[in-house]
Amino acid sequence: MSGTIARQVVEALADPSSTPPEGLFAPGAVTWHSFDEVEAPTVPDTFASLVAIRAVVPDFTMTELRTGDGYAQYVVTGTLPDGSTLRAPAALVVHVDGGMVTRIEEYVDTGQLAPLFALLA
Repeated sequence: MSGTIARQVVEALADPSSTPPEGLFAPGAVTWHSFDEVEAPTVPDTFASLVAIRAVVPDFTMTELRTGDGYAQYVVTGTLPDGSTLRAPAALVVHVDGGMVTRIEEYVDTGQLAPLFALLA
């Protein structure tokens, strides 16, 4: 797999519409996070989480995207309600079977996301 599918995943997650594109995610695809070690359905849970995040950080997005064979590196950014900037480098490992994403593993420093987590608590 080239970085194309990994790029499509990050672009889908960064899209403010938070709507999963047709044909990108396999039925039963899961997302796992390093910070809580919880595995949850990518659709709808991951996209529902993004809706909740954008409710408190409307300009939440992923920038500085670099992709390779099965991975993506990017920076989570946004403006917090107090005007400060959220910035957290992150990485995804993207597992694909039959041209569709079956699993996403996200690695990000919780310390850098602490202000965002506090808003969501």
